[in-house]
Amino acid sequence: MNNSKVVLLFIFSLLLIACKSTNSPKAVTETFLVSVARLDMHTARNYSTRQTWSFLKVLERETKELTDEQKEAYVSNFKVKIIGEKKVNDTMYTVDFTTTPELFPFTQLNLVAEKNLEGNIRWKIDFNSFEYMQSDSTIHEIMAPGEEPNEQVMVDSSLSQ
Repeated sequence: MNNSKVVLLFIFSLLLIACKSTNSPKAVTETFLVSVARLDMHTARNYSTRQTWSFLKVLERETKELTDEQKEAYVSNFKVKIIGEKKVNDTMYTVDFTTTPELFPFTQLNLVAEKNLEGNIRWKIDFNSFEYMQSDSTIHEIMAPGEEPNEQVMVDSSLSQ
């Protein structure tokens, strides 16, 4: 009698684990961020759109010179916290997050729904670095088109922080 209860409990536990969604916007965002922190660009590509791949390629190129010790020190202290998610429409979510230490200079990612070969919907990180640069007001303030940055203003503003 006790053995049958143990077996049923074991089967029930397996079903719960198997049914846990790894395709929710939160889970995809967390997996993507951890993959990037580990410099596992192959996994990061699996959780992102083709548009995001160019950003990952640049990131991969820029981090090639890091030593294994530097990589391990960063990853061993890395933590992700999902703050919230918002459904924009049936094919788009935004997810707000924080990372410790800071991974990116932004704390929100867009996710879009893509159909895989079997016709199932998969959520993918959709990041366009050019759009981010256009939306970042600090870049516009420092390097407005046709104007030279005022070094005195930049120094003064950094002192007030």
